[in-house]
Amino acid sequence: MKEYIGRIKSNCKTWELVFWWVFRALMVYAFIAGFFRKPFDISDPLQVGANFIAMFAWEIFMLFPEKCFVRHMPSLIQDFSIVMIFAASFCGKFLNFYYDSRFWDSGMHLLSGGLCVLLGYEVVVAMQKRDNKPVSIPVALLCALCFSFFVSTCWELVEFTMDQVMTNPEKGTIGDAQHWCYELAKGTPKEATLFDPKNIGRWPLMDTMGDIILNSIGAVAAWILLKIFPYHHGKKFDVNKEIEEKTKMPKEHVTK
Repeated sequence: MKEYIGRIKSNCKTWELVFWWVFRALMVYAFIAGFFRKPFDISDPLQVGANFIAMFAWEIFMLFPEKCFVRHMPSLIQDFSIVMIFAASFCGKFLNFYYDSRFWDSGMHLLSGGLCVLLGYEVVVAMQKRDNKPVSIPVALLCALCFSFFVSTCWELVEFTMDQVMTNPEKGTIGDAQHWCYELAKGTPKEATLFDPKNIGRWPLMDTMGDIILNSIGAVAAWILLKIFPYHHGKKFDVNKEIEEKTKMPKEHVTK
């Protein structure tokens, strides 16, 4: 345990630990408050609780051995992911921004598509560091873009599955992980989808397709940004050159 804590401290900054726990404390408050809301919905504290655990992803990565690529992921990914999780769970679900704010859900999908490209880029670099293998910039960026589309698709599948499980007409329960229910959106800013559904029966489809399109726009925008500024493969720092220099070193020197 002492070694693990030391690993955490040596791979992240003090301000990051404080930053993470500010958001985590607010999530604990939302989790407890969820049990006292009227009408009570068990999905509220369950979702907040699951997202709270997700806020520890990087610390969990540090438990893995060095042969696993996640051990080489930077703490930077948790700086961004915690903000996104907080915005989605605390602001979106707990404070009901998904329905009270017209563009909250749209903004979340736009940003998440872009951030998943950055995450995919970090995954490629982490694998490079683990395997000591150079990777060309075009290949790294293509993998990052594909990673974003994969994660976005998986997320839609998770939301779909949760709604299927939680929806029970006999008990009067409605799963709303996809925020697809027109009855809940009616009379709120969420009622207007990204595209005109033309027929109210197409409202859920338009809402879901709008999410996918926004994910795609955010992903392509981040991909273009990385093409301009591939910060792990740039002039100031190039992970490929670092790997080449490391592999050229005498074995005894590398061991030291």
